Parts: sequence; structure tokens; C-alpha cells
Amino acid sequence: MADDKFLRALGEITVEASALEYCVAYLVTVARGHDKSELASILKRVGAARNELLKLCQEIRADRGEDDGLFKDLVSLEKRMSRTLWERNRLVHAVEVLRLTDRLSEAELAMWHPRTDTDLQVSEKELRSLVCKLRDVAGMALRMTHRFNTPKQPGQTDAG
Repeated sequence: MADDKFLRALGEITVEASALEYCVAYLVTVARGHDKSELASILKRVGAARNELLKLCQEIRADRGEDDGLFKDLVSLEKRMSRTLWERNRLVHAVEVLRLTDRLSEAELAMWHPRTDTDLQVSEKELRSLVCKLRDVAGMALRMTHRFNTPKQPGQTDAG
């Protein structure tokens, strides 16, 4: 069975991934000028925060063009979110298995990811790094929210 440190870190990763999805859903809701009911609707659907972010990217591109700073930042956010959640999914959906060798006395425990049929070698440092990445991307989403709900001053752009 996985040790307590590993299980605690996986729990923290799961909570931080949920927080990331909330922050992105909040960003999308604010960007569209919707209310709490839209936010709740997004959060009820698995993977909807990322899907709605992709739709928002398309809306901004259609409205402002691909060279717009806000569009580029939203695309960057989506890429970082996707990459970080992929890492989370790889870890959370791994299972601990008993690997048998030619001799039963040499059996060993291993973390195995069924979808990719790969063994995972994960250190506590890597788990902590993923927690930090999840927090960083969530913070990025929250910082972008102000670009949608702060009135612009004359001559101000969305470049950052």
C-alpha cells in the first residue's frame, strides 16, 4: 500500500486541481458577464471548465484576432492548465500493483498507469512540484479575471 506521505500529496493534488478548475470556471463566467448560476453549471460538468476556456479563446479570437494579448494569454493559460491536469490525471489514476518477476520472491510493488501501460516512478519532490504548478496556474486564471471586470482607462489595452 502507498505510504502516508504519498497519499497525503495525492489528496493535496486532487484538491488543488479542483481549485484550478473553479478558478478557470470563474474566469470564464466573469469574462462572459454571467452570474453564479452559470458558474455552478460549469462546475457540475466534468472537464467543463477547460472546455469553456477553449470556447472563450475562440470567442476572443473571433472578436479581437490572434495577435491580441488577451487571446494569447488565454491560450497560454489553457495550455498550462491542460498540461498540469494531464500530470494530475496520470498520478491520480495510477494503481499500485504487485509486479511479478521470474521468481516470486522478487515480486515488487509498483505504481502503474493502466491507460498508458507504464510504470510510474514518482518522488515526493515531484508531487510537491505538481501541487505548486496547480496553484500557479490557478493564480494565473485569477489574475486574468481582473482584465474582464476592471473598467479600462482611456488608452489602456488588454496586453497585461
